[in-house]
Amino acid sequence: MTFVATATERAGALWRLLVTPRGDRQWDLMLRAAGIVALVGIPLTYAFPRAVPLVWLAVLSLPASGPLGPVLPAALEPLVMEAGKYERAIWVTLVALSTYVYMEFVNRHIYAWVLNRNELSRLRDHRHVRSAVRFFSRAPFWTVVVVAASPFPCWVVRVLAVLHDYPMRPYLVATGIGRFPRIYLYAWLGAVLRVPTVVLLAVIVGSGILVLLNRLFRRNRRSTATHLATAGESE
Repeated sequence: MTFVATATERAGALWRLLVTPRGDRQWDLMLRAAGIVALVGIPLTYAFPRAVPLVWLAVLSLPASGPLGPVLPAALEPLVMEAGKYERAIWVTLVALSTYVYMEFVNRHIYAWVLNRNELSRLRDHRHVRSAVRFFSRAPFWTVVVVAASPFPCWVVRVLAVLHDYPMRPYLVATGIGRFPRIYLYAWLGAVLRVPTVVLLAVIVGSGILVLLNRLFRRNRRSTATHLATAGESE
């Protein structure tokens, strides 16, 4: 009985370790999902060796569609093109789309939590924001579809969907519909063009470097403007 009780306690402790939220919510959910995909992928790749590209695509596209998206804005498309060299475009598209929609579900909840804070009440009540929400409310479903299918930043429509309190289910459906042809196009191009892996990696890293340089430039410009304003006041 003691052995059974000890085993039960250890199992309970392990379960609490696995399900207890830790750190940033977005990273927490992304890492848990990536771990689950990796664990499921182990027996899957043994049973179906050809599924290896789809497994690594699922694991890597989770951070590319989530917390690393703002830092590496051109990460998902090269990953899809690389996977398209080894697997049919439709399967690559379905895997990448599934991970993207999952991370969009996570991002939507995080944006809702942030935007509903009292500190952002002035932003929510700003007349330009209210005008944008009214424009979004005219055709929310098709607005999400068009933005998801275009290079337009998805965070904009995500914010509008939260402020409009647009239901999650049609939002995710519209996101999937809009993203499907775009992801399929990159998967097809990957199979047809077969761009060298080193070039695709250069695109991913290069996009991150450009983002960092842009942020440093803006920070230095703000610092210079603040310094000049302070110097002018002191004179």
